[in-house]
Amino acid sequence: MRKHGTLALLAALVVAVPIAAQDPVALVIRVQGDVAVKRGDAAPTPATVGERMFVGDDVLPAAGARAILITRTGGQQVVTEATTVAEPRGAGNPDIFARAMSTLAQAASTDATAGGRQGMIRPIPGSSVLVAPRNRLLVASQRPTFTWTATPNQSYDLMLRKVSGGPPQIYELGADTIFILPDEEELDAGATYAWTVFVGGRRSGRPIPQQEFRVMSLEESVDLEDYMEEISVFGLDPMTDGLFLTVVAFRDLGLFYDAQEALDSVERQASLSADLYLLKGEILTELGHEEAARAAFDKADELMR
Repeated sequence: MRKHGTLALLAALVVAVPIAAQDPVALVIRVQGDVAVKRGDAAPTPATVGERMFVGDDVLPAAGARAILITRTGGQQVVTEATTVAEPRGAGNPDIFARAMSTLAQAASTDATAGGRQGMIRPIPGSSVLVAPRNRLLVASQRPTFTWTATPNQSYDLMLRKVSGGPPQIYELGADTIFILPDEEELDAGATYAWTVFVGGRRSGRPIPQQEFRVMSLEESVDLEDYMEEISVFGLDPMTDGLFLTVVAFRDLGLFYDAQEALDSVERQASLSADLYLLKGEILTELGHEEAARAAFDKADELMR
Protein backbone atom coordinates (compact mmCIF):
# COMPACT_ATOMS: atom_id res chain seq x y z
CA MET A 1 0.00 0.00 0.00
CA ARG A 2 1.57 3.31 -1.06
CA LYS A 3 1.92 6.05 1.50
CA HIS A 4 2.51 9.65 0.51
CA GLY A 5 6.11 10.90 0.68
CA THR A 6 6.18 12.06 4.31
CA LEU A 7 8.60 9.41 5.55
CA ALA A 8 10.96 10.05 2.64
CA LEU A 9 10.86 13.77 3.38
CA LEU A 10 11.63 13.23 7.05
CA ALA A 11 14.52 10.94 6.16
CA ALA A 12 15.94 13.59 3.85
CA LEU A 13 15.68 16.21 6.58
CA VAL A 14 17.54 13.99 9.03
CA VAL A 15 20.43 13.71 6.58
CA ALA A 16 20.46 17.30 5.36
CA VAL A 17 19.69 19.34 8.49
CA PRO A 18 21.63 19.40 11.76
CA ILE A 19 19.68 17.99 14.68
CA ALA A 20 19.46 21.36 16.45
CA ALA A 21 17.80 22.97 13.42
CA GLN A 22 15.18 20.34 12.71
CA ASP A 23 12.34 21.74 14.80
CA PRO A 24 10.43 24.56 13.07
CA VAL A 25 10.24 27.80 15.00
CA ALA A 26 7.37 29.32 13.01
CA LEU A 27 4.59 28.60 10.52
CA VAL A 28 3.48 30.78 7.62
CA ILE A 29 -0.26 31.32 8.04
CA ARG A 30 -0.90 33.98 5.39
CA VAL A 31 0.81 35.24 2.24
CA GLN A 32 -0.29 38.43 0.52
CA GLY A 33 1.43 39.42 -2.68
CA ASP A 34 4.81 38.19 -3.92
CA VAL A 35 6.72 36.62 -1.02
CA ALA A 36 9.67 34.24 -1.36
CA VAL A 37 11.46 31.98 1.11
CA LYS A 38 15.18 31.23 0.92
CA ARG A 39 16.86 28.38 2.79
CA GLY A 40 20.65 28.33 2.98
CA ASP A 41 22.29 28.36 -0.43
CA ALA A 42 19.14 27.20 -2.24
CA ALA A 43 17.37 29.48 -4.68
CA PRO A 44 14.36 31.41 -3.32
CA THR A 45 10.97 29.72 -3.74
CA PRO A 46 7.47 31.19 -3.43
CA ALA A 47 6.22 31.22 0.16
CA THR A 48 3.26 28.95 0.86
CA VAL A 49 0.60 28.92 3.58
CA GLY A 50 1.39 26.21 6.11
CA GLU A 51 5.12 26.31 5.38
CA ARG A 52 7.42 25.45 8.29
CA MET A 53 10.12 28.01 9.00
CA PHE A 54 13.49 27.27 10.61
CA VAL A 55 16.14 29.47 12.21
CA GLY A 56 18.20 31.04 9.43
CA ASP A 57 15.51 30.93 6.76
CA ASP A 58 14.95 34.19 4.89
CA VAL A 59 11.48 35.62 4.20
CA LEU A 60 11.63 37.98 1.23
CA PRO A 61 8.50 40.03 0.49
CA ALA A 62 8.33 42.17 -2.64
CA ALA A 63 7.24 45.78 -2.33
CA GLY A 64 3.73 45.96 -0.88
CA ALA A 65 3.65 42.23 -0.02
CA ARG A 66 3.65 40.60 3.40
CA ALA A 67 3.65 37.28 5.20
CA ILE A 68 2.20 36.48 8.62
CA LEU A 69 3.96 33.91 10.79
CA ILE A 70 3.08 32.37 14.13
CA THR A 71 5.97 31.27 16.34
CA ARG A 72 6.31 28.30 18.63
CA THR A 73 6.49 30.57 21.70
CA GLY A 74 3.05 31.97 20.95
CA GLY A 75 3.86 35.11 19.01
CA GLN A 76 2.73 36.63 15.74
CA GLN A 77 5.17 38.11 13.23
CA VAL A 78 4.13 40.26 10.29
CA VAL A 79 6.93 40.35 7.70
CA THR A 80 6.92 43.24 5.22
CA GLU A 81 10.63 43.42 4.41
CA ALA A 82 13.50 40.97 4.03
CA THR A 83 13.78 39.11 7.35
CA THR A 84 15.90 36.24 8.61
CA VAL A 85 13.98 33.91 10.91
CA ALA A 86 15.50 33.84 14.39
CA GLU A 87 14.81 31.86 17.54
CA PRO A 88 11.60 33.47 18.83
CA ARG A 89 11.73 35.42 22.05
CA GLY A 90 9.07 36.42 24.51
CA ALA A 91 6.17 34.41 25.83
CA GLY A 92 2.64 34.20 24.56
CA ASN A 93 0.17 31.36 24.09
CA PRO A 94 2.06 28.55 22.34
CA ASP A 95 -1.05 26.35 22.22
CA ILE A 96 -2.15 27.63 18.81
CA PHE A 97 1.22 26.80 17.23
CA ALA A 98 1.31 23.38 18.92
CA ARG A 99 -2.23 22.61 17.80
CA ALA A 100 -1.47 23.55 14.20
CA MET A 101 1.67 21.40 14.18
CA SER A 102 -0.22 18.46 15.69
CA THR A 103 -2.98 18.74 13.08
CA LEU A 104 -0.47 18.81 10.23
CA ALA A 105 1.33 15.80 11.70
CA GLN A 106 -1.92 13.84 11.89
CA ALA A 107 -2.74 14.71 8.29
CA ALA A 108 0.73 13.54 7.25
CA SER A 109 -0.01 10.11 8.71
CA THR A 110 -3.21 9.68 6.67
CA ASP A 111 -3.19 6.80 4.20
CA ALA A 112 -3.07 8.34 0.73
CA THR A 113 -4.65 5.24 -0.86
CA ALA A 114 -8.28 6.19 -0.32
CA GLY A 115 -9.54 3.69 -2.90
CA GLY A 116 -11.86 1.01 -1.58
CA ARG A 117 -12.71 2.85 1.62
CA GLN A 118 -16.29 2.83 2.79
CA GLY A 119 -18.03 6.17 2.59
CA MET A 120 -16.59 7.21 -0.76
CA ILE A 121 -18.92 8.98 -3.18
CA ARG A 122 -19.19 6.74 -6.25
CA PRO A 123 -21.64 8.27 -8.75
CA ILE A 124 -23.07 6.08 -11.50
CA PRO A 125 -23.75 7.91 -14.77
CA GLY A 126 -27.46 8.70 -15.04
CA SER A 127 -28.14 7.97 -11.36
CA SER A 128 -28.25 10.13 -8.24
CA VAL A 129 -26.06 9.78 -5.17
CA LEU A 130 -26.16 11.72 -1.90
CA VAL A 131 -23.17 14.07 -1.68
CA ALA A 132 -23.55 15.96 1.61
CA PRO A 133 -23.97 15.63 4.51
CA ARG A 134 -22.89 12.01 4.76
CA ASN A 135 -20.61 9.49 6.50
CA ARG A 136 -22.11 10.34 9.95
CA LEU A 137 -20.06 13.54 9.95
CA LEU A 138 -20.67 16.55 12.14
CA VAL A 139 -22.33 19.70 10.81
CA ALA A 140 -22.24 23.05 12.57
CA SER A 141 -25.49 24.48 11.24
CA GLN A 142 -28.94 23.51 12.46
CA ARG A 143 -30.06 24.29 8.90
CA PRO A 144 -27.52 22.29 6.87
CA THR A 145 -27.33 22.26 3.09
CA PHE A 146 -28.29 18.94 1.43
CA THR A 147 -26.80 18.13 -2.00
CA TRP A 148 -26.96 15.18 -4.39
CA THR A 149 -26.13 14.44 -8.01
CA ALA A 150 -28.81 14.71 -10.66
CA THR A 151 -30.69 12.07 -12.60
CA PRO A 152 -31.75 13.51 -15.98
CA ASN A 153 -35.37 14.63 -16.32
CA GLN A 154 -36.37 13.76 -12.76
CA SER A 155 -37.88 15.53 -9.76
CA TYR A 156 -37.03 14.76 -6.15
CA ASP A 157 -38.58 14.43 -2.72
CA LEU A 158 -36.26 14.60 0.29
CA MET A 159 -37.03 12.61 3.44
CA LEU A 160 -35.38 13.56 6.72
CA ARG A 161 -35.81 11.83 10.07
CA LYS A 162 -34.23 11.83 13.50
CA VAL A 163 -32.48 8.51 14.13
CA SER A 164 -33.71 8.40 17.74
CA GLY A 165 -37.32 8.31 16.56
CA GLY A 166 -40.25 10.41 15.46
CA PRO A 167 -42.05 10.92 12.14
CA PRO A 168 -40.01 11.76 9.03
CA GLN A 169 -40.27 15.10 7.29
CA ILE A 170 -40.93 15.09 3.54
CA TYR A 171 -39.98 17.97 1.26
CA GLU A 172 -41.11 18.16 -2.38
CA LEU A 173 -38.29 19.83 -4.29
CA GLY A 174 -38.98 19.61 -8.01
CA ALA A 175 -35.80 19.34 -10.10
CA ASP A 176 -33.46 21.04 -7.58
CA THR A 177 -30.45 19.05 -6.34
CA ILE A 178 -29.66 21.34 -3.42
CA PHE A 179 -31.86 22.04 -0.43
CA ILE A 180 -31.64 24.15 2.73
CA LEU A 181 -34.23 23.87 5.47
CA PRO A 182 -36.77 26.72 5.59
CA ASP A 183 -35.93 29.67 7.86
CA GLU A 184 -38.54 28.64 10.42
CA GLU A 185 -37.15 25.10 10.78
CA GLU A 186 -34.05 24.03 12.69
CA LEU A 187 -32.67 20.61 13.53
CA ASP A 188 -32.04 19.66 17.16
CA ALA A 189 -28.55 20.37 18.46
CA GLY A 190 -26.63 17.17 19.17
CA ALA A 191 -29.10 14.93 17.31
CA THR A 192 -28.26 12.39 14.60
CA TYR A 193 -30.34 12.44 11.44
CA ALA A 194 -30.81 10.17 8.43
CA TRP A 195 -31.86 11.43 5.02
CA THR A 196 -32.55 10.21 1.54
CA VAL A 197 -33.93 11.47 -1.75
CA PHE A 198 -36.66 9.78 -3.81
CA VAL A 199 -35.80 10.10 -7.49
CA GLY A 200 -39.09 10.68 -9.29
CA GLY A 201 -40.96 11.48 -6.06
CA ARG A 202 -41.77 9.28 -3.08
CA ARG A 203 -45.05 7.96 -4.51
CA SER A 204 -43.60 6.39 -7.63
CA GLY A 205 -39.84 6.89 -7.37
CA ARG A 206 -37.01 5.00 -5.75
CA PRO A 207 -35.02 6.14 -2.71
CA ILE A 208 -31.26 6.60 -2.81
CA PRO A 209 -29.42 4.66 -0.05
CA GLN A 210 -29.68 6.91 2.99
CA GLN A 211 -26.88 8.79 4.74
CA GLU A 212 -26.55 9.95 8.35
CA PHE A 213 -25.03 13.04 9.96
CA ARG A 214 -24.94 14.67 13.38
CA VAL A 215 -25.71 18.25 14.33
CA MET A 216 -23.20 19.96 16.62
CA SER A 217 -24.22 19.93 20.28
CA LEU A 218 -24.39 23.04 22.45
CA GLU A 219 -21.21 21.95 24.24
CA GLU A 220 -19.39 21.55 20.92
CA SER A 221 -20.64 24.98 19.84
CA VAL A 222 -19.04 26.45 22.97
CA ASP A 223 -15.79 24.67 22.11
CA LEU A 224 -15.88 26.21 18.63
CA GLU A 225 -16.51 29.67 20.07
CA ASP A 226 -13.55 29.18 22.40
CA TYR A 227 -11.34 28.23 19.42
CA MET A 228 -12.39 31.36 17.54
CA GLU A 229 -11.82 33.49 20.62
CA GLU A 230 -8.29 32.10 21.01
CA ILE A 231 -7.50 33.11 17.43
CA SER A 232 -8.95 36.60 18.01
CA VAL A 233 -7.01 37.06 21.25
CA PHE A 234 -3.90 36.08 19.29
CA GLY A 235 -4.52 39.25 17.28
CA LEU A 236 -5.92 37.65 14.14
CA ASP A 237 -9.30 37.69 12.42
CA PRO A 238 -10.47 34.05 12.18
CA MET A 239 -12.01 34.71 8.75
CA THR A 240 -9.10 36.62 7.16
CA ASP A 241 -5.55 36.71 8.57
CA GLY A 242 -6.23 33.74 10.83
CA LEU A 243 -8.15 31.63 8.33
CA PHE A 244 -5.49 28.89 8.27
CA LEU A 245 -5.93 28.56 12.05
CA THR A 246 -9.69 28.39 11.55
CA VAL A 247 -9.16 25.43 9.20
CA VAL A 248 -7.23 23.74 12.01
CA ALA A 249 -10.02 24.47 14.50
CA PHE A 250 -12.74 23.08 12.20
CA ARG A 251 -10.75 19.97 11.42
CA ASP A 252 -9.91 19.27 15.07
CA LEU A 253 -13.58 19.53 16.03
CA GLY A 254 -14.60 17.15 13.23
CA LEU A 255 -16.27 19.87 11.15
CA PHE A 256 -14.84 18.60 7.88
CA TYR A 257 -17.37 20.40 5.66
CA ASP A 258 -16.51 23.74 7.22
CA ALA A 259 -12.80 22.87 7.12
CA GLN A 260 -13.02 22.18 3.37
CA GLU A 261 -14.79 25.47 2.70
CA ALA A 262 -12.26 27.44 4.77
CA LEU A 263 -9.28 25.66 3.19
CA ASP A 264 -10.67 26.39 -0.29
CA SER A 265 -10.70 30.07 0.68
CA VAL A 266 -7.09 29.86 1.86
CA GLU A 267 -6.10 28.23 -1.43
CA ARG A 268 -7.80 30.96 -3.45
CA GLN A 269 -5.68 33.55 -1.62
CA ALA A 270 -2.25 31.89 -1.82
CA SER A 271 -0.40 28.68 -2.65
CA LEU A 272 -0.52 25.84 -0.13
CA SER A 273 2.43 23.99 1.36
CA ALA A 274 2.86 20.24 1.01
CA ASP A 275 1.60 19.90 4.59
CA LEU A 276 -1.62 21.70 3.73
CA TYR A 277 -2.17 19.54 0.66
CA LEU A 278 -1.87 16.53 2.95
CA LEU A 279 -4.46 18.13 5.22
CA LYS A 280 -6.67 18.84 2.22
CA GLY A 281 -6.38 15.19 1.15
CA GLU A 282 -7.35 14.02 4.63
CA ILE A 283 -10.39 16.32 4.73
CA LEU A 284 -11.56 15.27 1.26
CA THR A 285 -11.14 11.60 2.20
CA GLU A 286 -13.40 12.08 5.23
CA LEU A 287 -15.99 13.77 3.00
CA GLY A 288 -15.91 10.88 0.52
CA HIS A 289 -14.33 12.75 -2.41
CA GLU A 290 -11.92 10.03 -3.49
CA GLU A 291 -10.51 11.46 -6.72
CA ALA A 292 -10.05 14.95 -5.30
CA ALA A 293 -8.32 13.49 -2.22
CA ARG A 294 -5.90 11.55 -4.40
CA ALA A 295 -5.14 14.68 -6.40
CA ALA A 296 -4.34 16.57 -3.18
CA PHE A 297 -2.04 13.79 -1.95
CA ASP A 298 -0.32 13.69 -5.35
CA LYS A 299 0.21 17.46 -5.19
CA ALA A 300 1.79 17.05 -1.75
CA ASP A 301 4.12 14.38 -3.12
CA GLU A 302 5.07 16.66 -6.02
CA LEU A 303 5.96 19.53 -3.66
CA MET A 304 8.04 17.22 -1.45
CA ARG A 305 10.32 16.09 -4.28
